[in-house]
Formats: sequence, C-alpha cells, structure tokens
Amino acid sequence: MENKDISPEESIRVIQQMIAESRNRFYNNGFALLFWGVLVILACLGQYVLIQTGHQKHSDYIWPVTLGIGIIGTFLYFRFFSAERRLHSRQDANNGILWLGFLITYIVLTFLCLSLNINQIGFTWCLLGFGMFASGGIYRFRPFYVGAAIFWISAVLTLYTGNDKNDLWLGALTMFLGYVIPGYLLWRKAKSEAHV
Repeated sequence: MENKDISPEESIRVIQQMIAESRNRFYNNGFALLFWGVLVILACLGQYVLIQTGHQKHSDYIWPVTLGIGIIGTFLYFRFFSAERRLHSRQDANNGILWLGFLITYIVLTFLCLSLNINQIGFTWCLLGFGMFASGGIYRFRPFYVGAAIFWISAVLTLYTGNDKNDLWLGALTMFLGYVIPGYLLWRKAKSEAHV
C-alpha cells in the first residue's frame, strides 16, 4: 500500500463529499416525513368529508386504515426501495429507534384513550412534538424544532377547538406546518448538498 499526499483542496473536497453523503442518507429518510404528513392530511380531510356527508358513525374507521397504509408503505419503502441506495449511519439507527418507540407509544396511547373515552388528538400532537424535537437533536436540523413547537401549540389549541370538525382542520394544518414543511426543507437541503 503506498502513501499518497493529497493537497489541502483535495482534502476539503473529500470532507465536503463525506458531509454531503451523510446528509444524503437522511434525505432518503425525508420520505417518511413527507409520506406520513401527506397521508395524515388526507385522512383528516377524508374524515371531514365523511362527517359532512352524513357518515359520522363510520368516519373513525379512516384512522386504522391510515395507520395500516402508513406502516406498510414505510416498511416497503425502507425494506426494498431505500435499502439499495442508503448506508445507515448511527444517527439513522437512533432516529429509527426513536420513531419505533413513538409508534408503540401511540398504539398504547390510542388504546388507553379509547378505553377511557378521552379525545387523544392533543396527546398525539404532544407525542409528535417530542419526536420532532428529538429528531432535530439527532440530526441538528433547526426546522424540526419549529415543527415540534407547532405540534405542542396545536396540542394546547385542541382544548379550544370545540368539535371534531375543527380538530380535523387543525390536524391537517398542523401536519402541513409541523411535518411536511420541515420534511420538504430537509429534502431540498440534503439534495442540494449532495451535489457538493
């Protein structure tokens, strides 16, 4: 093996490329933010339409269907599509564990709220706020902190919305501002930095 001296310019280029590749790994994870954000927005609007058209009794069924589509879609993406294109960093592993913990906690929380006949939406927004805040810390990405604040503010606002229809509009707006926009900003930033 021979030692080869590299110039400072080449060294900087290699470092920039490594940083871009690291960020590009999470760019692929941006799929989950955009996918889940759009999916929940569609579910909120779908339930609103069902309520408006006189199908309130069956409108809650949209959520287990949404959860199933989300889990299956995310699994298939990361198992088959993304697996060939990504190298997993320690940050990716930590973030994956965080969101797996979120999913388990969400399912338990849903069971508890249904058993106690409590509206769970405020608790869900708090939980999503925590997940976004922790992901912001893992990836050092400030828009996630803003997204977390939006979820926490929305959790408090659910005390004042008054009914399911208003909760659905607030939910769609919250997911757009707190999840889709930070996901898009991350995707755009990582994509531009991947071409360093």
